[in-house]
Amino acid sequence: MRMKPSWHVFGGLLVAVALQGCAGTAQVLSAADRQSLQSLPLFARDGTPRLSLELSCLGEFVSCNTIRHGFEHWAGDRHIHMRMVESLDAPPPDRQATTPYRLAVSITPLVVSSYNKVYVKGDNLSGGYTPPKVSYRASLYVFDAATGQQLRNLSLHDERVAAYKVDANIYLRAEVKAFIAGVDPSYRSQ
Repeated sequence: MRMKPSWHVFGGLLVAVALQGCAGTAQVLSAADRQSLQSLPLFARDGTPRLSLELSCLGEFVSCNTIRHGFEHWAGDRHIHMRMVESLDAPPPDRQATTPYRLAVSITPLVVSSYNKVYVKGDNLSGGYTPPKVSYRASLYVFDAATGQQLRNLSLHDERVAAYKVDANIYLRAEVKAFIAGVDPSYRSQ
């Protein structure tokens, strides 16, 4: 069974819903989503991971590379088996799984550059500036590794207005860190 993403792509452009009030938000997961994930023992009491990770990034290379590096850093620090995949498919049961859970993340980043507008109405000339935006949509699935049963399905999204002439990767890295903090609250990255 192939999982369908919950967003639409038209002519190569992601149509994203702008979120109001997100510009300073450090939380990616809602309180209910965090509680839902924390109800699953994804980590043992001693912090040992009880999950493997599959990551699918659907977007332009630079943004996906930044996202991949963030997840690789976390997976390496926490000794989580991670693999990149083209698309997320429902897993077959794996009775020999070394961890009880499979975390599958599909993420689509979108970076929109700034632009200037010029309006001409008769003899009047006016203009405006639209700042750059960084956003993403993601789906997070948790499966029972042994049975393949889907235990959680969360949809996440955020949009940030970037500062003038600031590298978008700074925002993507911050979003990945916030995303990981929602899944693994005890993790502290360097």
